[in-house]
Amino acid sequence: MALEMKGEYALPAAQTELWRLLNDPEVLAKIIPGCNTVRALGVDRYEMGLKLQVGSVSGEYMGNVAISDKQEPAHYVLQIEGQGSIGFMKGTAAFDLEAQGEDQSVLRYVGSAEVGGVVAGVGQRVLSGVAKFLAGRFFKALEKHIEQGKEAGSA
Repeated sequence: MALEMKGEYALPAAQTELWRLLNDPEVLAKIIPGCNTVRALGVDRYEMGLKLQVGSVSGEYMGNVAISDKQEPAHYVLQIEGQGSIGFMKGTAAFDLEAQGEDQSVLRYVGSAEVGGVVAGVGQRVLSGVAKFLAGRFFKALEKHIEQGKEAGSA
């Protein structure tokens, strides 16, 4: 089953700071919903473990994440492949960061994913809703991380 996603989110950080955060595996491990492990496999390649609940179906995924097409500090592409107890997923997402003044940026994303297995049985509408919910949680966690960094003196 194919899923398409796109959107944008305004964040209270300079473009270069946002770029740094989105390329830091320790930060990503904290802000990706359901992420419980991140391990470097090489330059811009990681193994990631996720525990997710989709509708009434829950399970764990282990997968690989690769970052490509880097154009610092404005663009990169993530390729994700994973499988687990509730099925498989394979997807790509392009991220574009645009400065909006000195301490504000907009992050735009466009992505697609293919999912299969038990998780695909919950249906397109439920999966689309869950994907939007998880994207919202990701951006809220990123915004909170930025705000906490400002309060502590650095993001």
